[in-house]
Amino acid sequence: MANDTGEIVELREGTKALIRPIRASDRTRLNEGFESASTRSIFMRFLGPQPRLSQRQLEYLTAVDHVHHEALIAVDPETGQSFGTARYVRSEDEPEAAEFAVGVGDRWMRIGLGTALLTALVERAREAGVVRFTGLIHADNVAIRRLIAKVAGPYETKLAGQGALEVVVDL
Repeated sequence: MANDTGEIVELREGTKALIRPIRASDRTRLNEGFESASTRSIFMRFLGPQPRLSQRQLEYLTAVDHVHHEALIAVDPETGQSFGTARYVRSEDEPEAAEFAVGVGDRWMRIGLGTALLTALVERAREAGVVRFTGLIHADNVAIRRLIAKVAGPYETKLAGQGALEVVVDL
């Protein structure tokens, strides 16, 4: 990522996205993106039904310190509409390890946005000394598995119960 004001990337079909660190002022933008997501996308991302984001969740997802908890948002550079986010939260026990997550709005899937977001997140993590990502994914989420392999390379999985896999990626 070029800097804290962000970087504009061009996606496969010509859409431009500004990828930048998330800010507390992105609460409404993030919530609107969540509310526009399909039930299936939300289920795959949260590993269960999630009818809405609470105020506490919105606070957690947007008021980040960019050290222990890093979060990037992709927005339309002209309208500010949210396209997706990527984040990691460092482990308290192992600060060089972090749990990661990526969420892309339904309308912006399969055009390279997930790749751009995860690439920027991995770059930030490496710069910050994070050497390993972990995460829980739905076992049926083939798209995220392909994305992880494409951006970060080989990874390990183990069953985590209730249709979820734990992913471990060495950065």
